[in-house]
Amino acid sequence: MMSAGLRRGLGFYAAVICVLSVLPVLVIVIESLTASDYVVFPPPGFSLKWYQEAARREEFQQAALLSLGVALAVSLLSSLLGTCVALALVRHHFFGRTALQALFMAPLSLPGIVFGLALLQFLAAYALPRDMIAITVGHVIITLPFAVRFITVALAGIPPVLERAAQSLGADGWSIFWRVTLPMIRPGFVASLVFAFILSFDDVAVALFLTTPNSTTLPVRIYVYIDQNYDPLITAVSAVVVLAAFFVLAVMERTMGIGKLFGLR
Repeated sequence: MMSAGLRRGLGFYAAVICVLSVLPVLVIVIESLTASDYVVFPPPGFSLKWYQEAARREEFQQAALLSLGVALAVSLLSSLLGTCVALALVRHHFFGRTALQALFMAPLSLPGIVFGLALLQFLAAYALPRDMIAITVGHVIITLPFAVRFITVALAGIPPVLERAAQSLGADGWSIFWRVTLPMIRPGFVASLVFAFILSFDDVAVALFLTTPNSTTLPVRIYVYIDQNYDPLITAVSAVVVLAAFFVLAVMERTMGIGKLFGLR
């Protein structure tokens, strides 16, 4: 058992890490309220003018809607495909199972910018368009390994005897999955949805190579704007995204518990 001093030391260390992680976000939120026309901290005055300016910028609104639509589609597709893959890898033994598992985990070994460039070359080689569908496919590929991992961990905690018991009582394959397997892997499935959504919405490396002037995601729009401007508009946009994410997490914690999604309690 850990001594009281060690527990206090670990608690202090965890608190320091949390503060250092949140501090940059807090600085961005405070800076978004500046009355200055340039980025300076601490702000010489406070104003909501940059939020008003962000609300008037149609390009940021369109980019946010595009990112939201792509992230929702990616989270659903990645989680559904991840469930199918995890069921095949965990519940069945077949030739090439290890190689197939390594194949689905392969995107994790590639830097995002390398994968994005490779996907761009693939689309160019076959004269395929760069659009919302291309971005969605690219994000599904990079989020699928995480979905497979979440669902695999959830399935590993389910004794196969429960599914065999349902089968012995006359349930068919679909009924077993819908009434037995899915309710028990729901925390892993929801965690996969959340994680895939965050990864897709926040991605720059892949989307940077696939976006066009008519289909630009919000992170890419922010990246391009920062490269050409030096005003606090981006801090306001970023603060809105942070506050929206905080609101969603707070709702999820109140309704189902974040810890339960990741198997922490």
